Amino acid sequence: MTRTLRLGFDIGGTFTDFVLLDPETGRQTIAKCLTTPHDPAEGVRQGLSELFGGELFCGLDVDADALEIAVHATTLITNALIERRGARAALIATKGFRDTVEMATELRYDNYDVQMEMPTPLAERDLRFDVTERLDRDGNVLVPLDEDEVRALARRLVAEKVEAVAIVYLHAFRNPLHERRTADILREEIPGLLISCSSTVSPEIREYERSTTTLANAYVQPIVSHYLDATTQTLRERGYVRPLHIMVSSGGVSSAETVKQLPIRMLESGPTAGVLAAIEYGRRMGMPNLVTFDMGGTTAKIGLVINHEAKKSNVFEVGRVSRFQKGSGLPIRIPVVELIEIGAGGGSIAQADGLGLLAVGPRSAGSAPGPACYGRGGTAPTVTDANLVLGYLNPDNFLGGDMKLDAGAAWSAVETGLSQPLGLGVERCAEGVFRVVNENMLAACKVHIAERGEDPRNFYLFSFGGAGPVHAYELARALGMKGVVVPPGAGAASAYGLVASSVAFDLARSHVTSLDKADWPRVTAVYEDMREEGLAILREAGVGAGETPIIRRFMDLRHLGQGREVAVEIDEATFATGDLEGMSQAFYAAHRLRYGHAHDHLPVELITCRMTVSGPSVLQSGAAATQAVAPGGPEVKGRRPVFFPELGRYVETAIYDRGQLVPGMSFAGPAVIEERECTIVAGPSASVRIDPLGAIFLDLNAPKRMS
Repeated sequence: MTRTLRLGFDIGGTFTDFVLLDPETGRQTIAKCLTTPHDPAEGVRQGLSELFGGELFCGLDVDADALEIAVHATTLITNALIERRGARAALIATKGFRDTVEMATELRYDNYDVQMEMPTPLAERDLRFDVTERLDRDGNVLVPLDEDEVRALARRLVAEKVEAVAIVYLHAFRNPLHERRTADILREEIPGLLISCSSTVSPEIREYERSTTTLANAYVQPIVSHYLDATTQTLRERGYVRPLHIMVSSGGVSSAETVKQLPIRMLESGPTAGVLAAIEYGRRMGMPNLVTFDMGGTTAKIGLVINHEAKKSNVFEVGRVSRFQKGSGLPIRIPVVELIEIGAGGGSIAQADGLGLLAVGPRSAGSAPGPACYGRGGTAPTVTDANLVLGYLNPDNFLGGDMKLDAGAAWSAVETGLSQPLGLGVERCAEGVFRVVNENMLAACKVHIAERGEDPRNFYLFSFGGAGPVHAYELARALGMKGVVVPPGAGAASAYGLVASSVAFDLARSHVTSLDKADWPRVTAVYEDMREEGLAILREAGVGAGETPIIRRFMDLRHLGQGREVAVEIDEATFATGDLEGMSQAFYAAHRLRYGHAHDHLPVELITCRMTVSGPSVLQSGAAATQAVAPGGPEVKGRRPVFFPELGRYVETAIYDRGQLVPGMSFAGPAVIEERECTIVAGPSASVRIDPLGAIFLDLNAPKRMS
């Protein structure tokens, strides 16, 4: 086989998804298997065996020799931080500042909770050390580094059996000299020790966020290094000998070697890939604006795409003590695609709470034991069990029939766990689970869209993930949206996002100065340093010297004296000419757009320089389009009773096979459309149509206004 293919695989909390893509034609094949938490590589081996074990791709036998690239995403980092399963890590700080990670910002996320908890630092106090050194705010040396003190500390680290170290010195983002010298000494004294320097991991202003980010990087670095080595070896066993690539939180793709040094950049890599898949499909369908809805076995993620771009944030909170309280988690200062995540997935466990009310999630049955209907030992009722009782799922068609669901076990779990304690019928309890989990997602979706100044009624809901298309119709209907779009291969769309993404990396350097007094050559030198570093990362990831990189420059700007910044993109012409006034005007315009006003009379202050460096697009613009056929209705596969909340009852509903739906077909709801990786539920108000790319549209005939 002469063509080159792209492999993407995403390890989620419940399922591991695989996509094999031909970038020239857009043709893809999908594999899906249960995640193996005890050894994630085992699930990878199973999926690769399905892809390369005699299966056909586009009518041809393929093996790992046909792969151009393998791109991976995983929940490993997020889970390790939330569950505190990282390495024994130590923090080294400037003398007197070792408790910064515990003092935090001294702000309360809940002023009225007298028993408020704060997140526990990733390094216990007896593993937080300080050494004599000090820089001023401009990076000038005030107190030289005491190297003898560092060497003595190295002996202490050995005695404490420390596996990784985070070095965070004051103002090191302006001058990394002391951090780098400390790292050199520790490597001399303790060969093989994994070291994270804040001047490399997070060279940005704000001490607490820089400290928690660098410490988190050190905390997960040993397990990530081991994990990526094991995954690489698994691929080599299948015959893939090229470098492994990793999706990073900002939506770019980097090499495994880069990510081993900066593993914190893998945080939220899987959910980010799903948004990128939505952007790519939206581009091909001519839909620049979408609300993305990704619901898998463990969580649901909601994002917003405007003009084919997802908004990014530069701080992400992980491990919140109070789930919905901003400020109750550990702030991680990395570029990340903005998403709101809810503990609502197919495996979310339903229960009667202490007040005798029905509650769903955030605790999940995961893949082991999984929902009761999986027949793997689970007994607690879950969303998947409820969906089976309500008729949405076909027990004989889950994963195309490769995994049979036990309808009796689902019924028993709902009966024992909910019906008996609540005193309601099984079907009534299953309906309650469906409604409650939808309301949880609905509330989050409203807030996420409203906070960005948008109206859901102007959008389609782009739905994917194994459970997303079951719930998308009701969510879109409640929000008064235009309808739902379900792409081909929706059950593994995040894996598709991996192979549809270009190699890219985001960089940042804090450089505080007033724009009207800026030393422009110094500012351009900061950007040139980032450019060189970014190009080196691209070369390591396989982008050839002859390929023209795409470089985008951003500035974090604020009114002089303001507390927070606004990220503003600086166009090439403005940057090339050093038009500082043009940059100020761009900030005023961005501030006015976001907040409705700007103080044009105040000087503008630059806080952080940012850059995105990316390789060329990997997909052909017209890939996978098919010819529409004459409009008509498809053949009905069968019928079964299905519950629809808008009717409040079960309805004998037509069942369709997605494989038999071709572009141009249309029919009215209610309907259930089955494919191997997911099931699509179209309610009575939906008009179903298949577009030229094979995407399924559920157009809402009479959408209600959002309450």
